[in-house]
Amino acid sequence: AHSWIEQMVNINSTGAYVGEFGYARSFSDKGLPGFDQNSNLYMLPPIATQPPVINSSQFLCHPSQRTQTQSANYPRLQVEPGNFFALKYAENGHVTQPDQLPGKPKFAGTTFVFGTTQPKEDEKIVDVLQWTKDGSGGDKRGVILAAENFDDGRCYQLKAGNAISEERQQKFPDPIQGQPGSQHEQLCETDVQLPEDAPVGKAYTLYWVWQWPTEGGHDPSLPNGKDEYYITCMDVDVVKSVNEDVKPSHTLAQPDPQGTAVSDYQSRTALVSDPI
Repeated sequence: AHSWIEQMVNINSTGAYVGEFGYARSFSDKGLPGFDQNSNLYMLPPIATQPPVINSSQFLCHPSQRTQTQSANYPRLQVEPGNFFALKYAENGHVTQPDQLPGKPKFAGTTFVFGTTQPKEDEKIVDVLQWTKDGSGGDKRGVILAAENFDDGRCYQLKAGNAISEERQQKFPDPIQGQPGSQHEQLCETDVQLPEDAPVGKAYTLYWVWQWPTEGGHDPSLPNGKDEYYITCMDVDVVKSVNEDVKPSHTLAQPDPQGTAVSDYQSRTALVSDPI
């Protein structure tokens, strides 16, 4: 299994998660019966594409995420301009088993978050990858809001005998509420600050793009390496004020009990911070 955004949540000034949760477009909860991971998972280039490099015809978003549509009971996150929020995803072995595949980047690659107020239903990956932090890149419709290592330094799956998992379980326990001493998988996060000038009363579009390439010269079947991206497309509602005290009612079937962001959520960096 690979990864997609499972949940979004606001972060307050003390680093705590607050308020109602939010979700990506057309989200499906993996904790419910009959879940099909292909309803959320979207990889570019497709496995059938040879050579395995992205091209100008490939749509950025999953077919179910090309329009601004939410699933019932999985609303958009509401965010205030300038506020930080977390995009949560499972590490699925990319953190706790980093050496599974040859030629993969350290820290399991980079998660980029691109933002725009001018999304397209036929958004192409090659266009979005040209956007820059200052908004001057490519067609100038969007910006890079975040570039962070996939491994946030805290997340893990529960794997007996796995040194990384066991070390992190000790350092960053994540017990189920009301069950002291219990253990739970800890989701990873990409931390994002909504632009101060995001227009209140409108939707703001986010593209989470995880770049996990294979470098050439490591795998004999891939002498030139390959591109590999996993993408989630989502929107947030920009509001004047978020009710931080509301008890969340839109939860996952198997929620991560963690209640605070990673300690460096305001200053995350990446080994590779340029998507091109």
